[in-house]
Amino acid sequence: MAYMNANIQTVAGNSVLRMIANAFAAFKAAAAQRAVYRQVFTELENMTDRDLADIGIARGDITAVATKAAFGDH
Repeated sequence: MAYMNANIQTVAGNSVLRMIANAFAAFKAAAAQRAVYRQVFTELENMTDRDLADIGIARGDITAVATKAAFGDH
């Protein structure tokens, strides 16, 4: 047959389509986090050392600040 049964159950009890939707949502959220990381990192990287000092960030802390902005405290 040329159709898929949306009621196929997995071991966990979720349908295959639900699992695909969850995977897509996770991928979309991760892409958004990566975009925030890239934006924050690029903006800070382009600042002068004096500008960074004015906002209390050392150049060596840019990666940590961008990571915290994008992914939170982990």
